[in-house]
Amino acid sequence: MTINKVDQATILIVDDNPTNLKVLSEAIANSGWEILVATDGETAIDQSEYATPDLILLDVMMPGMDGFETCRRLKSNPATNEIPVIFMTALNDTVDKIKGLSLGAVDYITKPFQTEEVLARLQVHLQLHFLTKQLEDQNLYLEERVAERTADLQQANQQLRELEAQLRKALAQEQEFNHLKSRMIIAISHEYRTPLTSILSSSELLEAYCHRWDKSKQSQHFQRIREAVQRITDLMGNVMFLNKAEFEQLEFQPTPLDLGVFVRDLVDDMQHNYGEQHRLILKIDQQCGRPLFDSKLLLQILTHLIDNAIKYSPNGGKVLIKFACQNNQVIFEVSDDGIGIPRKDQHNLFNAFHRGSNVENISGSGLGLAIVKKCVDIHGGTISLNSDISLGTTFTVMLPRRVLDADQLLKVTGKSIPDYQSGSHFLH
Repeated sequence: MTINKVDQATILIVDDNPTNLKVLSEAIANSGWEILVATDGETAIDQSEYATPDLILLDVMMPGMDGFETCRRLKSNPATNEIPVIFMTALNDTVDKIKGLSLGAVDYITKPFQTEEVLARLQVHLQLHFLTKQLEDQNLYLEERVAERTADLQQANQQLRELEAQLRKALAQEQEFNHLKSRMIIAISHEYRTPLTSILSSSELLEAYCHRWDKSKQSQHFQRIREAVQRITDLMGNVMFLNKAEFEQLEFQPTPLDLGVFVRDLVDDMQHNYGEQHRLILKIDQQCGRPLFDSKLLLQILTHLIDNAIKYSPNGGKVLIKFACQNNQVIFEVSDDGIGIPRKDQHNLFNAFHRGSNVENISGSGLGLAIVKKCVDIHGGTISLNSDISLGTTFTVMLPRRVLDADQLLKVTGKSIPDYQSGSHFLH
């Protein structure tokens, strides 16, 4: 490929002497090369920019712009600085030759010309020129290939790092799952033992003494069995709910919710269920309108927090439930005057099956607060606590307050604001 390029080369001859031009043109033409001709430096520069010859034969001694200045300008122009320049001169001064070479010329031809010498030098320098260009092109190609391969390798390494991170995460999740499963089995076994023992005991007593006991005595044991079954049912419900949360299978379906009605109904129901053993106090600092919440998940949050407040408070104690809206957030607080939570236990409290070290014989599975945390996270909120031993605990839940305007409300629910104002939300 290089030989073909040499045979098809274009040579620009620059000389103000017509005789020299004629001699050189004939000799070069007979060798098959294409010829361009210029009689002064300015023309030579213009032709070089326009035609880009493969080599320039440049006379040193010319009127106006001499060969040295012409060469300097050719080499200072990015469009022509790589074209080889061979000076033609009658000067035999070493200083002039050094000057020409320092300006970027590749060779000198001394007048009068020897045709064979001229053609030989042209052949050599054209081959050098094209080989150099070919080498530069090859280097550029190799650099591009290296850059591509480097980018491919970097991408492959990044993918490997990501896969490794995913694998480590999967292994960590598997280990956490196995740990959770072990804790779950231990906790469930422990929690089942008491209600199952109660069921077994009451059923055996009923079987042995049913014919001797009056209706009141029998009812007591039937009630014990029902309560034990309900406790087992609740425990299984909590385990199933937490399992769905752990594997991100819980549905999040926020709808406009009248919080005042929602919380008031919940507190009334729980006060009815717990009777006079504890006093539940609801304080609404500010109406919040109808923000978007998932009612089932919000029910889990408030029910577990209030249940815990009651469970760990003395009989006759009070539980304060507050909520208000501040800075586009809905803030719920549940406070009790119970046993409190040791500081060393607080950082693990929202992990499944973790309980305070001071609970002693108070029954519980350690699932409630883990469920609360999952439901709060799904809403994009936060939960915190403040607790002192023997003085009580306050849990604070902060959830983003998102509301719909009238048109959005009608589109999502099919109800207008007046329809909502005329009705109430009840728990299901």
